[in-house]
Amino acid sequence: MKRLIACLLLIACWGPVAAELPYVTQDNILRSFLWDEFTQLPKEERPKVGVALSAGGVRGFAHVGVLEVLHNAGVPIDMMAGTSMGAIVGSLYAAGVPIDKMWEIGNHITISTITPDFNVMGILRFVFLNRLPSSSNLQTFIHEQLGDMQFENMPIPFATAAMDVKTGEQVVFDSGPLDIAVRASMNLPGVFEPVQYRHRYLVDGAVVNYLPVNLVKNKGADYIIASITPLDFASETPHSVAAYLMRVGDVRAAAMIQESAQKSNFSIENRVVNTSTLELNKLPFAGEVGIRSANRALDALQEDLLLFAIDDIIKK
Repeated sequence: MKRLIACLLLIACWGPVAAELPYVTQDNILRSFLWDEFTQLPKEERPKVGVALSAGGVRGFAHVGVLEVLHNAGVPIDMMAGTSMGAIVGSLYAAGVPIDKMWEIGNHITISTITPDFNVMGILRFVFLNRLPSSSNLQTFIHEQLGDMQFENMPIPFATAAMDVKTGEQVVFDSGPLDIAVRASMNLPGVFEPVQYRHRYLVDGAVVNYLPVNLVKNKGADYIIASITPLDFASETPHSVAAYLMRVGDVRAAAMIQESAQKSNFSIENRVVNTSTLELNKLPFAGEVGIRSANRALDALQEDLLLFAIDDIIKK
């Protein structure tokens, strides 16, 4: 409290000088001071901050850019949840993979990272046996990055979701092996065959929970930041059966996004245009969109979070 009073007195005395500087205002000075105070609070003495990462296919790689900005700004992240591409990005970050490594991964992912069936044999299997490609390589990829990581051992508590294609139920993963859970959450329906896990047949979590704000809330978050990749209906026209199936899902997802976003405290929208769901060469482009979106929103996010936590800051 004494430090806050001292800061306010400093602003009052320095106000005329600050007003003459092009990019320094009294609000900026106070926000910077309070932000330092907030980020220095012990975890148990401040609100628990959670991050929800939406689905979105390649567009969802924008979350890497958002997480980089939040990390560099010192935004504490106490728990996370993500579906589909949000599950991949969120699981890597929550497991402790550095942002630089995530950018490197984005530069090297190809369709063979996801499926072993992007070849002549895979096409023949689809044509003659009516079998969709497998997404098993994605599980192998996650295992290569994180080993035998279990949800219970993650540095940042994490949750994801998939859908049981037989019942339509949401299946939430927050315990047990991570690799198969992430694979199931990214398992695009109509594109890859369902993932068989225990007695379930699982497909993409985006179908039932495009923006998993509720999963972050269930983890105990007091303040939730939602990173959203809105759907781009204008620049992408379906030209295949699989694309039409995904478009139908996207229309339903648009309503889910709005409903879930309203339950968060702060939303960052990453408008990645002219990028299809599996256009993997555009992953870095999507990530750069996330950086720009998060930087534009950062001042407003800090102010909103500071107002939410002001009682805890003043007690310091």
